[in-house]
Amino acid sequence: MKWEYTQLRFIPRGKSWTGEIEELWLDQRQIIFRSRPRPDITLAGVMNELGDDGWELVTYSQPFTGYHGGCYTFKREKTR
Repeated sequence: MKWEYTQLRFIPRGKSWTGEIEELWLDQRQIIFRSRPRPDITLAGVMNELGDDGWELVTYSQPFTGYHGGCYTFKREKTR
């Protein structure tokens, strides 16, 4: 079986999780910018869309650099 992967990376607004996202990327495409907030886009909403497209969550990592945020990695079977 061959897999393809995608990553969802985010930085929350503020130092505690309020659900607001300051920056959000799907792979190299930035979806939310600091200068242009998007309260209509939620992390759970984007994750649900990925699930609808056949992506399965495989890992979550949080950097140990004092950076508040994280990276979700998803995979799905690669179609030929």
